[in-house]
Amino acid sequence: MNIALQLKRGISAEIFKYKKTFTLWLLILAPAFVPIINFIILWRKGPEMIKEGMNAWPTLIGFSIDPANFLFPFFVMMVALLVNNIEYSSNTWKLIYAQPLSRLALYLSKMKVFIVMIFISLMLFGTFTILVGLSMRVVQPGLGFEESFSFGFEYALMFKIFLATLGMASIQFFISQQSKNLILPLGIGIAGLISFMIVVQGWEYAPYHPYGYAILATGGIRQEGYQIWADMVSVYKSLIVAAAMFTLAGVTQLRKRIV
Repeated sequence: MNIALQLKRGISAEIFKYKKTFTLWLLILAPAFVPIINFIILWRKGPEMIKEGMNAWPTLIGFSIDPANFLFPFFVMMVALLVNNIEYSSNTWKLIYAQPLSRLALYLSKMKVFIVMIFISLMLFGTFTILVGLSMRVVQPGLGFEESFSFGFEYALMFKIFLATLGMASIQFFISQQSKNLILPLGIGIAGLISFMIVVQGWEYAPYHPYGYAILATGGIRQEGYQIWADMVSVYKSLIVAAAMFTLAGVTQLRKRIV
């Protein structure tokens, strides 16, 4: 059986695991949380939040990105735990490795599903944010959402955040893969995020902190004339970390003897 066919079967098996779990609902409900809050706020106090003369769409994006920069890492931590801990919780690693699939195919399947989950969640977040703006045309006309807006800008921004998140996500994926304990990966992730929030206040090496790449990649989103692809340094750093950590995780899993 070639690796492509093994990978296809491995991905199908991974997806099947989540059909009767809350995981798929999490991918939908989590990205909707911030947009729903923004909808309620703009619906009730739109004229107070967006003054006359303000550009409504960039303001909405700012309202969405600011809390998402803090909350999204927690979502990534949870997804990493769900993807890797399902075998630990059911004690089925031996059964998994008894399948007629190579360890490489099993690992690549799990990694791909994890990455796709993050990508889908961000695209849904962008979609829900756009829907909030469009709905304001009906429930709060006159706020400025009638003006033209490039939806491609929103999805391009989500894609940039996705790339900038992969570094941190790969670290959480590796830690969750190695630990049976749910608290340890979560604790390390929270410590990583908080430590970035502290060091970014003035430490010169803060831009190298992997838990802050996504936040740094969206810096200046509220500024006039913001260009998505103008500053890609954080994205490149994230991709380098992701390549290194996913490779390390794969090698570790291939050499793993006791499961």
